[in-house]
Amino acid sequence: MREVYIIGTGIHPWTGFSEKVFSDFATVAVDGALKDANIEWKKIQSIMAGIFIYGGNAGHLTGQYLESIFGETGVPVVNVYNACATGSAAIRMAYNSVAAGETDTALAFGADVSPQGFLTAKSDNAVQDRDVIRWKMTAMPNPVYWALECRKRMAKYGTTEEDLALVKVLMSEYGSRNPDARFKKVYTVDEVLKSVYVCDPLRLFEICPVSTGAAAVVITTDKELISKANKPVKINATTMGSSMYGDPTIRISALSCPAVPEAPMLSESYSASRQAYEKSGIGPENIDILELPDNSSWHYLVYLETCGFCKEGEADKMLRDGQTKIGAKLPVNPSGGFSSHGEALSAQAIWQVIECANQLRGRCGERQVKNPKVAMAQTYGLMGNSGTTIVTI
Repeated sequence: MREVYIIGTGIHPWTGFSEKVFSDFATVAVDGALKDANIEWKKIQSIMAGIFIYGGNAGHLTGQYLESIFGETGVPVVNVYNACATGSAAIRMAYNSVAAGETDTALAFGADVSPQGFLTAKSDNAVQDRDVIRWKMTAMPNPVYWALECRKRMAKYGTTEEDLALVKVLMSEYGSRNPDARFKKVYTVDEVLKSVYVCDPLRLFEICPVSTGAAAVVITTDKELISKANKPVKINATTMGSSMYGDPTIRISALSCPAVPEAPMLSESYSASRQAYEKSGIGPENIDILELPDNSSWHYLVYLETCGFCKEGEADKMLRDGQTKIGAKLPVNPSGGFSSHGEALSAQAIWQVIECANQLRGRCGERQVKNPKVAMAQTYGLMGNSGTTIVTI
């Protein structure tokens, strides 16, 4: 396998619902990535595109629609969907194509226009679609699942409402410094605790909304392009994990979970992160920056444990002691996280990798971590999809 580098990144800043189409956002991100890489469109030899699930036939052929804008060159185009881990899958496929020698330079991108309200079922077929069943039987949006797990955590480890609020406070501080973030307001613990419950114990400011945005990366093994790039970033591992039998997590779309745990919580993310550690030879103790999927304040805490950065039940203390702040041992979500951006389904995992790359390249201004060498992005999606990417400079 050949060494692969990120040489260009591009983002369309995150925003709310828009009347524009997904390709409007994708164009901005891809154009930015090409300019950052200092290459022309015709240099792209393969395209891995995150599907925009709400876009009908056009959204399912995002790569071809992008080609119709930038130019149709006959290169391989693959459209991929792995729920909220779609971006991770696109990066992994682009990486594998380049590392294996199929192509030298590839583009991975995702663009998403959020629906208004919760992410609901994509079909009406309750016979084959478990997501339809959970909506028809219980009308449980995603935050209900997170709240149920959070209650379990509070009972088992003593997590408090103040702990949950502290996550939002810290994320809002970083988000206020990020020009690409959707939310710029800095919150106090008191303001967070006064926000309304969405699903007890999770409050409005402790849950990320759905959002609109786009992100793109250009990766290559071409030595000439790498030598000309502005601080290229090496991809050491990019992995996908799926769920394991016996996972005690109340998985979104399911209506039950095992009574007796036989696998780790969030086992798809446990698997993806362990694969990444093994393939890269880099363990959690070596990570300088971590971007994790804080869809809610509960996620921020549990993912520190799931990915091996502390033992079960210890994340609350890490947070309270300031160990996850910029300037501490493990800066977590210096981007402001999903809390400051929201979910843009097919783009968010790519944006996380871009944040890692930009931190390593020293491009993050007021929220820049000092002299980082190793960064890790972790995201997860519906029905047991998870991706981990580790990058170094």
